[in-house]
Amino acid sequence: MENFIPIGGRQTINPQEVISLKGEINYTTVHFQQGKKNVTVATTLKRIEERLEDYPNFFRVSRSVIINMNCIKRIKNNKIYLINGEKVVPSRRRAKDFYGQFESNNRA
Repeated sequence: MENFIPIGGRQTINPQEVISLKGEINYTTVHFQQGKKNVTVATTLKRIEERLEDYPNFFRVSRSVIINMNCIKRIKNNKIYLINGEKVVPSRRRAKDFYGQFESNNRA
């Protein structure tokens, strides 16, 4: 069963298709898997983060980026490489929590 969450206006997304979300002031760009076109909505990253609380695989790695931890290709030299080729550097403040959650997800 697919669960869709509202992201702004009349748009909804399936969180399982999301690779990352990038916020810039009052806009958020959603990056999807499988070649689906990116979507930019007039909704803050914080508001979308609140709607993603039921999905533990999403983690806010910096002030402006949330990633789907199921879409991590590899981690090297404090950089997170996602399956779409994006490279994300976690903030110093959030890095410890991210690596702890990443390790616990990989053990399960």
